Amino acid sequence: MTYIIAAVVVLIAVVVFGSFSRKRIYKQIDRLESWKMDIMNRPLTEEISKVKGLTMVGETEEKFESWRSDWDEMVTVELPNMEEALFDAEESADKYRFGKAKGILHHIESRMQAMEERIKAISAEIDELITSEELNREDIIEAKEQFSEAKKYFLTHSRSLGKTAVLFEEEFTEVNAKFVQFDELTSQGNHLEARKILVESIEKLKEARSKMESVPELLVMLLSDLPSSLKDLQDGFFDMEQQGYVLNHIGIDKEITAMNETITKLLEKVYALEIDETQKGIEQLNAEIDQLYDLLENEVVSKQFVIKEKEVILQSLSDLQLDMEKIRAEADMVALSYQLDHSDVEVHKRLEKLFTKLQTRFSIIEQSIEEKKDSYSVIREMMEEMAVQLEDVKKSNHEYQEKLISLRKDELQTKEKLKELRRKLLEARRMVQKSNLPGLPDHYLVTIEKAESYIIEVSKRLDDKPLEISDVTEVLEKALEAVEEGYRETAEIIETALLAEKLIQYGNRYRSSYSSVSVRLIEAEIAFRNYQYEEALTIAGTAIESVQPGILKEMEINLKQKI
Repeated sequence: MTYIIAAVVVLIAVVVFGSFSRKRIYKQIDRLESWKMDIMNRPLTEEISKVKGLTMVGETEEKFESWRSDWDEMVTVELPNMEEALFDAEESADKYRFGKAKGILHHIESRMQAMEERIKAISAEIDELITSEELNREDIIEAKEQFSEAKKYFLTHSRSLGKTAVLFEEEFTEVNAKFVQFDELTSQGNHLEARKILVESIEKLKEARSKMESVPELLVMLLSDLPSSLKDLQDGFFDMEQQGYVLNHIGIDKEITAMNETITKLLEKVYALEIDETQKGIEQLNAEIDQLYDLLENEVVSKQFVIKEKEVILQSLSDLQLDMEKIRAEADMVALSYQLDHSDVEVHKRLEKLFTKLQTRFSIIEQSIEEKKDSYSVIREMMEEMAVQLEDVKKSNHEYQEKLISLRKDELQTKEKLKELRRKLLEARRMVQKSNLPGLPDHYLVTIEKAESYIIEVSKRLDDKPLEISDVTEVLEKALEAVEEGYRETAEIIETALLAEKLIQYGNRYRSSYSSVSVRLIEAEIAFRNYQYEEALTIAGTAIESVQPGILKEMEINLKQKI
């Protein structure tokens, strides 16, 4: 039972597959049949018939017969054979010979594709032949008109064409011969070949006309303009030499000789009608002439620069020399007090050497200008390089000077502070003198003497060689403290003395009324005369406050406002 079922399944599968394959082949057969009918219905016969309107000789007749023969072969032989082959493919499919059917169909499709390509080629050749004949009829008229115009132009301008006139006559003869050849080919029905000859003739005519228009201008440039430019250049060169310019580096004679040789070669190219190469050569010559003029102009500009910059550099060297002398003195002074690093000493030596080299170089430049050894452009380059070096030395010089100043910074600051302390101490003495005090207490004198001694010690320490700035700073701090203390005590003593004096004077009004006040004021006066101003103020203040409370505060305020 199992075998029977399997056999039935296989049979069904074979039937289904066969049916599907046969449908696919039928579909291809239908497509190829339609394609075959389409080819048979092509109007190629009508297209071929268009050629009958042309003269049926030569190339035209040969092509016409070839196209008609090919089309007849396709219609009467190849397409019927394809019809038979399609029947064979259909029959093979019906018999389940699918491989054979596919092979036949593939062969038919290849043949039909080849037929399509041949039909397209025939149509294109027909169009080309007919179009060529039409264009030839139109273009030959225009070409002969252009030929006539070019010939007239030639006759009118033949004198300006120089030696090239003979070549243009040959060109016209050749073009005319091609026109004759064109007429012969056309009469023989060789329209395609005639087309090729006509196109060549038109291009040759256009090229000849273009060259004829270019030649006169090129000859003028080569025979007149360029030689004149070279003469002007040589004259200008000579004039500048007479004015003292050094122009040996330009080598004008060699350059002009070479350019004259180039002009000769370019003339030969013109006479050979090598127009493009001649134009390029002329452009190159003009560029070279412009370059030489640029070199001469550069000499003029360089001379102006040299004359101006010479004074600038001279002044810069003078200024730099003064700076170098100042720095040398500064370095010597620093060296007395400080141990300079080896690198700092080397920097200074290097700057001195560079400056000497700059002076030497400037002397060489001056000599070169005076004796006219070098061109101004060369001297300018030397000056520009020297200006850069000058700036470098100035910058390095400034940096070295800043370093020296930095080394003495603490010393200079200490000296400046010392000056301030002396001024402040002097101001304290003037304040005392102005106040007309009867005398000064011993403790104040001690304070002032201590401040003066510190100032003297700082001054001595600054003169030590080598200078130990840390020791100086330590003593300076003590001096600052002592002077501040002395100045503060001066102000306090003067204020206290003035207030005590005012209180004693004010208290005199109470002497007769209050015996106790009178006694205390006498004690205050004794203390005042003994320079005990603070004690005098305390005694007088206590006495007067006992009879007029608040008077001390009031007088303090009034005194401060006046001070």
